[in-house]
Amino acid sequence: MRRENALQQLRAAVKELSVQNQELIEKNLTLQEQLRQAQLTAQPLPADTARLAQELHGELASCLQDLQSVYSIVTQRAQGKDPNLSLLLGIHSVQYPVKEKDDLLSPDGLAKKLVEVKQLHKEVEDLRTAISDRYAQDMGDNCITQ
Repeated sequence: MRRENALQQLRAAVKELSVQNQELIEKNLTLQEQLRQAQLTAQPLPADTARLAQELHGELASCLQDLQSVYSIVTQRAQGKDPNLSLLLGIHSVQYPVKEKDDLLSPDGLAKKLVEVKQLHKEVEDLRTAISDRYAQDMGDNCITQ
């Protein structure tokens, strides 16, 4: 009787261990698949994509420089000054060095450009406000009062 009881307990324990083993095998397979997917997505960009991204960053940097020049010209004109002719004609005395183009793909380089773009955005908003105020003043000065 004891032997039969011990045998049943042993069978129940083996059955429980078998179920646990099956669950662990399934979890292992799931984790292996997730790891494989993570490794596939963590691969570096293909050469064409990296080259296009670098070219895009270069063009954006050039556009940022042009927009900064236009901002300077408009600010100078709004202040009643003659604009800087080299900026007006689009002549850039300083081109982006090769190192800076490489930095555009680094997190620090991107963060620096983002700060520059945000600053330029703020300056453009300030300029828009100044132009709007001046326009309102001109309209008020030109109104005929009855």
